[in-house]
Amino acid sequence: MDYRRRGERRPAAWAGFCHIAGESPSMWRDCEVIDISMFGLGITLHHPQPWDLVDRRILVDITSIDDAVSVRLEGDIKDAAFTLEGDIRVGLEFTGLSRTGQAIAAVLSGINMLGQRSEAPGVLS
Repeated sequence: MDYRRRGERRPAAWAGFCHIAGESPSMWRDCEVIDISMFGLGITLHHPQPWDLVDRRILVDITSIDDAVSVRLEGDIKDAAFTLEGDIRVGLEFTGLSRTGQAIAAVLSGINMLGQRSEAPGVLS
């Protein structure tokens, strides 16, 4: 079986916060975007059971270093596995993106921004 990516992955080092569907609305986890393509993200985060994550929806909030730009990306977790460091490496696919969302994903996959966040985002109603 031949597994080919639909788009080239670009390395990233973006700190952010993630929320996994089904968890408490106030439970945001630290995460790091490690790579991006116009079709999805690779992130690392802490979670006790990677097998519990597959097929769940995830929100990823990223802010630039000067807090001037904030981006929320959403997708479905397609794979999750422990890394050698003990984190979970998650692959997510963007789903249901509008044409504008697709354009933003394409732009983000072509840049590399470093960011730090000091507090989790608020929950939107």
